[in-house]
Amino acid sequence: MNVVITSEVVQAYSLCPRKAYLLMYGKERGMPHEYEQILRRHQFANQAKNLELLKQKHTDVYPYSVSNLEKGYEFLIDVTLAADNLQAYCSILARVNNLSYELTIFIGTHTINNTDKLSLMFASYVLTKIQGKSPAVGHIVNMKGESRRLKLEESHKVLTPLLDPLQKWLNDSSPPEEPSVILNKHCSICQFREQCKAKAIQEDNLSLLDKVTPKIVRQYEKKGIFTVKQLSYLFRPRKRKKRAKKSPPVSHDLKLQALAIRTGKIYLQEIPTLARQETELYLDIEGLPDLNLYYLIGLLVRQGENIEYHPFWADDIEDERKIWWDFLGIINQYPDAPIYHYGSYDLRAMKILDKRYETDNQALIDRLINVNKQIYGKIYFPVYSNKLKEIANFVGATWTATDASGIQSLVWRHYWNDSYESQYKSKLITYNQEDCCALNLLVDELERIKSSSDILSDIDFAQTPKSQLSEAGEKISSQFEMILRFANVKYEKKKISFSQGQLIEGHKRGGANPSRPAPKPNKIVQVPQVDTCLKCGSSPLRLMETSTTRTIIDLVLTKNGIKKVVTKYIGFHGYCIKCHRKCSPPKILEFEDRQFYGHKFKSWIVYQRISLRLPFESILELAKEQFKEEMSSSRITHFVRNLAKYYSETEQSIIKRLLDSPSVHVDETNFTIEGVNWYVWVFTNGKYVIFKLTETRETDIVHQILEKYEGVLISDFYTGYDSVPCKQQKCWVHLIRNLNKELRENPFDMEYEGFILEVRSWLTDKSG
Repeated sequence: MNVVITSEVVQAYSLCPRKAYLLMYGKERGMPHEYEQILRRHQFANQAKNLELLKQKHTDVYPYSVSNLEKGYEFLIDVTLAADNLQAYCSILARVNNLSYELTIFIGTHTINNTDKLSLMFASYVLTKIQGKSPAVGHIVNMKGESRRLKLEESHKVLTPLLDPLQKWLNDSSPPEEPSVILNKHCSICQFREQCKAKAIQEDNLSLLDKVTPKIVRQYEKKGIFTVKQLSYLFRPRKRKKRAKKSPPVSHDLKLQALAIRTGKIYLQEIPTLARQETELYLDIEGLPDLNLYYLIGLLVRQGENIEYHPFWADDIEDERKIWWDFLGIINQYPDAPIYHYGSYDLRAMKILDKRYETDNQALIDRLINVNKQIYGKIYFPVYSNKLKEIANFVGATWTATDASGIQSLVWRHYWNDSYESQYKSKLITYNQEDCCALNLLVDELERIKSSSDILSDIDFAQTPKSQLSEAGEKISSQFEMILRFANVKYEKKKISFSQGQLIEGHKRGGANPSRPAPKPNKIVQVPQVDTCLKCGSSPLRLMETSTTRTIIDLVLTKNGIKKVVTKYIGFHGYCIKCHRKCSPPKILEFEDRQFYGHKFKSWIVYQRISLRLPFESILELAKEQFKEEMSSSRITHFVRNLAKYYSETEQSIIKRLLDSPSVHVDETNFTIEGVNWYVWVFTNGKYVIFKLTETRETDIVHQILEKYEGVLISDFYTGYDSVPCKQQKCWVHLIRNLNKELRENPFDMEYEGFILEVRSWLTDKSG
């Protein structure tokens, strides 16, 4: 199969890599959305009209071919450019000089978007490969016949990140791996929308949640979270800060949204604050963004039990002023009534219309109440997004048209513009009215939540969940809580006291300088000379009169604290007669050249860094204050590396002890180093412990260490451990915590409560 990269593929990759893959390698092409088909028809009509005008004005117009391109005709039309597995289409090539052409494309809208620009850039890129020179500019002609001139010199910066992975797909010997499903805004009009939506639901894909981007998906996948259900278990109530001066900004919690979907409950971060009135207005506006036209303003007036709907319809832009004034005439009859709407679109439309027709109705705009602000980050319904359709459908709203949506309303309006058939106008007015009724129903639901949230079983508080356990369930839960408390090991903190020593005479400050004079020693140690030549093994060696020394600053532990000691080691050289080599005493050779600090001093520095997690500046300040030692921060890094090498054998010995033990516990957690996520792994048998650091949550390190382990691996419920080829047991603490949580979330499930009683009895027997 000859696979090529077309303009459609490049546009698709910019929106969704999976769509580009399906266009190139998929067996089914899918059915384009009606809206896409309408825009394509408009594009062809726009192109045909302008090409006919071009033929009337110029005689030198020819269909595109490579030979006609080489002949240098002034205009070439219906251009399909092909080079190096790339294929692009443009409407017109216009010769600007004897050497090169410029491109023109036509679009089916009145405004130009990024995909239109990308299509022109890609056609320019392919043309450059054909004619050997990049066109400086290109032209995009909209439905009004207006031509926009676009500079193309920097287009490679936009195209390269898109073309490089596509070219890699083509260069691979086998078809590339199918990209995972990531639902986004473009899905509503994509021809593969049904296929991807079904796959996402089957996988319980994280992108089913609104506002989940590929970056967010990758972040959770690094933590081993791949589904909405798994994400729901990450939610934990926040601990309220004692000295919080003000409330944190409102944000949407994806974990809580996932929890609501899993449990089917409504979760509250804050209780709604809507103040209901006898008379209320519900607003919904429909428009054509491409034409900047608001053609339908729907107003639902509710007075007690009486509900009246007012639609204001505009055939075209000239009617827009009239419906705006008619709308104001009705709405001003209720000067004190709140005006409910959903989302920012209606507010933006009101401001534009108010400014466009100079009505100066700021007081009217101030009466608008965005119901979405009462929900976003505060109320979590068990649905995938905060869109009005999803939430209102959950609370009981229905629509006559099964495909009712914002994008479908654009389709109906385009059909009405083309045919003026009343059925499309009727569909739009019905759709608008049902949106207003859905908003009314949603406001009623918020009132129900506000007044009865503390007693309704389908509503819970996110930070302080209700306790609805039976007496037996409450008893089990309290016992589990006690087990969890005793499962945490308390480590005794050991304190170190410091004695203020006197500054050693002759000790020059600025310890970072390796050429500084050696400090005055507290004691001098004579070391024995070497007996055998370290190079040739000759023995005995002749004693020389020349000596060698090392002065080492170290620490010693005393009964009351730690004391600094400066020791000077002195030894005489030995001379090998056979190889004429001068040999230093072995004790001197234990120290590095120009070494100033001993093992205990290094250990103290590393302890401050690793165990106490002090920053470099604090460690340097402590060393100066307690021991009158000044050094650079690079010394600390050197000490850490030195001790890591020193204890490598110890680590291998601990690993051997772990592998010999009947059971090994393993766990992992992530943390951030300078903005980069890392994972630290802990392996222990209760007596010996090692830690390992990795960049990802992949369990390669577990396989590496436990490759030949024959005991029992004890871990949490992270699925990565399941592939380790040894006997396995899940951590009881994690099991108890999960059981306890499920018990609280299902207080009326007597069968489950009986199961928990059996589990408790079994655990009691095992632990007793």
